[in-house]
Amino acid sequence: MSNATQIWSIWFAAALMTVAAWGPPASAKAAISTDLCERSVLREERAQRIPARLLHAISIAESGRWNKARKENTAWPWTVTSGGKGQYYPTKIAAIRAVQRLQRQGVRNIDVGCMQVNLRYHPKAFQSLDEAFDPTANARYAGRFLAQLHQEKRSWVQAVKHYHSATRSLHMRYRAKVYKIWRAERRKARDERNVKQLENRRRNAARYSRADRILAQNSVSAKRLDWLDRTTRRLLDK
Repeated sequence: MSNATQIWSIWFAAALMTVAAWGPPASAKAAISTDLCERSVLREERAQRIPARLLHAISIAESGRWNKARKENTAWPWTVTSGGKGQYYPTKIAAIRAVQRLQRQGVRNIDVGCMQVNLRYHPKAFQSLDEAFDPTANARYAGRFLAQLHQEKRSWVQAVKHYHSATRSLHMRYRAKVYKIWRAERRKARDERNVKQLENRRRNAARYSRADRILAQNSVSAKRLDWLDRTTRRLLDK
């Protein structure tokens, strides 16, 4: 290999490493992370036949943080809570390390992930912390737990209360919080559907209008051809 070729290879490898290190901008990563909980939770609602947006409302109550871009609270997948206000970590690895630090200190009462599943009261929920912070696995366990509570209590209201706590003084406030979020989320979903339907109607109207114009143009063209045909026949008959 010549010196020029070696220099080119080294430069190209360094350029690739630099691009890889840059990765997507922080804002793009944040947007992706924000959507992880919502997608996983809505999918689990359908799988467990939970009322639309109810599990989603619980996720916001549990791990919601203010999203400046969307101007609303959204569930955050890398949330850790122990003995107070939840801490929002920028990455999954950072959240796992935070839990490991707490565990080394002897702390066991720790809530993790989108749905803030408690590792003390649900010790068999996940095989590892990596799985615990996986939005799909976290939402799946929470969805099954809520569905189980509904089956036992025969009421979604009671299921929501006991998802948080069996203590009346705690779960009454929690239920009110979740249902307030749920009403807002259902209203938002309804508004989004209405906007989408309006856009579809406008799009269809535009299509029909264009089709009408084409038919009208074809009609005019047909009349012109008919006139030309009649005129030609008259000239030939003379």
